[in-house]
Amino acid sequence: MGRWVWSAITAHPVGTAAALVCAWGGLPMAVLLGAVGAVTGGILGAFSATPLGEGVTSRVWVLFDLVIPLPVPVDQLIPDIAWQVGMMLGMLIGAAYGAITLGWLGLSGPYQLLYESDPTWPVSMMLGNLAAALVLGVVFTLVMTAVERSRLTRLGGARVPSAREADMLAPAVADAARLLGVASVPHLLIADDGPAEAVAHTRHLVVSRALLAECVGDPERLTARVGRELIHWREGHPVTQLWVRGVALPLTLVYEVASRLLAPSTNTRARPATLLVYLLLWPFIVTVQKIMVPIQAGWWRRATMRADATAAACGWGGVLADVLAAGPAPEAPGVVTWRTAFDTTPPAETRIDALERAGVPRRNLADDLAADGPRKGRQGLPMTDLPQLRRQEVPTDAD
Repeated sequence: MGRWVWSAITAHPVGTAAALVCAWGGLPMAVLLGAVGAVTGGILGAFSATPLGEGVTSRVWVLFDLVIPLPVPVDQLIPDIAWQVGMMLGMLIGAAYGAITLGWLGLSGPYQLLYESDPTWPVSMMLGNLAAALVLGVVFTLVMTAVERSRLTRLGGARVPSAREADMLAPAVADAARLLGVASVPHLLIADDGPAEAVAHTRHLVVSRALLAECVGDPERLTARVGRELIHWREGHPVTQLWVRGVALPLTLVYEVASRLLAPSTNTRARPATLLVYLLLWPFIVTVQKIMVPIQAGWWRRATMRADATAAACGWGGVLADVLAAGPAPEAPGVVTWRTAFDTTPPAETRIDALERAGVPRRNLADDLAADGPRKGRQGLPMTDLPQLRRQEVPTDAD
């Protein structure tokens, strides 16, 4: 058990490193200062090669001295070459140079200040942050695993399977476990709502009633669908998700609150408050959306492809290809939350191509498209037959 947990924690070192840097290395401050440096450097670079250059530099210095004092002189935000080129090129050079200068200062500034006081303090700070992040990650993973059953049943709406449902699921789970070579299996729960799917958690496997209805009379299909999720459970992917989230917990908590407050369903009547929240928290939003979420989503896509390959090796490739071909295209998320990173899977056709390379027979695309729901219009919208207007006949004897 301990070896399985350790392998799950170390399965995504890039995500762990990104969580450490983003949440504990001051990356949101670097994003903020980098944006300030880009704007300031762009303005100074645009006017540096003009007669207004010296005056603009002095005015910008006064403005920032009143609003937000810069940690470096304004003239250090643009290189000397910016004074020798045209306006547009100077603006581009100044923006890039200013962003890099202040961005790097946002990352290294605290350590430089500590080093000036005592050369050993930066090392102590780094080790302290590292220890705090690792302890927080372990505690968060253990706590979320311990309360997982309560979260899924009381908050998620799942329940213990009935005797009939257990009789239907038990053979499929046993066959899947035998093919995967696992000695134990997670606890089973049933979701009455939702699509036909099975979702693996750290200690539980949630199977929807819709999946049971889909697999009535086809136990091999049920084995394949359940076994596909058991691969994620065997590899420890749910534990890895919790671990990375726990390491980056200070950052993810702030982001989750900000994303909910900025959601269209909650900010329709509070535009000034929405603007204030965004102005205060946009460095955290940018850090998570543009750095953390893409890194985690990339890892999850790779994990999905590896799980598909394992499923094909177990003889489940045909069922998986059938599910991918019949399933609807995933909708773009309205709110990019932390969970969005782990809901991002490769396109269905990409996964089907990989299954075919693994030996699954090629499917007929025309048949899949014909069975893909109602007819579609030019913009991908369902076409609805309009009622036909009947021609009103005029009597021959009418005036």
